[in-house]
Amino acid sequence: MSIAFEMSQNNANDESFANTLNIQILQHNCARSTQIMHACKKFAKNKTDIVILQESWMKDENITISHSSFICIKSNVQNTCVKVLIFVAKNAKKFTCTSRSDIVNSEDMQAISIANNKIQKEILLFNIYNEKSQNADDEQLYMIERELAKVMLNSEQKVIIVEDFNAHHSW
Repeated sequence: MSIAFEMSQNNANDESFANTLNIQILQHNCARSTQIMHACKKFAKNKTDIVILQESWMKDENITISHSSFICIKSNVQNTCVKVLIFVAKNAKKFTCTSRSDIVNSEDMQAISIANNKIQKEILLFNIYNEKSQNADDEQLYMIERELAKVMLNSEQKVIIVEDFNAHHSW
């Protein structure tokens, strides 16, 4: 997936926004497979700025598949294996990424901010694995209903949501 932003009235004061932040993003559900994680990173090397994975392979709480070309950004959830990971290319020079565990800190959802010196406001990127609740009494069946609704954002905030919707619907 390639994200190229277009000018709109909301960011008219941010003249360079559309021209300076062209980010290449790869998103995939890995089905907890080490082979799929390796394949995604191998494919993404030198082509992709950000790799966004759902159902990533994790051993214990902190061990996952690394790659010499990427830095792993992981939620700070304790005593559990996270299901979402973001990998940022080490050679990404046109922007910076920062973990935003102050906005959300969940095993199924993470947020990062994307910024550079030419845009006025950061962009928030949410990586979501929309798992169905295991609690039969839970009225909000999916994670997106339980967690994303709690996130408070400014109406001016630029947001990208990348998700495994896990809906299994015939739309």
